[in-house]
Amino acid sequence: MEVTYNDLLQLIIQREMGILGPEKTHETVKQAGLNIDNDGNLLDENLGFSELEKLIEAFHTNYGPVTVMGCKIAVLRLARQGNLELPKLLS
Repeated sequence: MEVTYNDLLQLIIQREMGILGPEKTHETVKQAGLNIDNDGNLLDENLGFSELEKLIEAFHTNYGPVTVMGCKIAVLRLARQGNLELPKLLS
């Protein structure tokens, strides 16, 4: 299976739902311009680096570096599998 930015975004969203809870996660995802269903599944397709950067910056701005650290290692591993570039906050 080829790893895509959608996979990275989905991983971040699922992790943040566990860290922040569904309400704060939904709010931040919407603020970043993305759409998810009630379970946190991405409804958008063909997303890329810019959407990943917007989402991680929104979590960092709204809730601080701890929320980014909560998903960083898992995202790094998955990105490495797909040879995908990461925003500075995740690298």
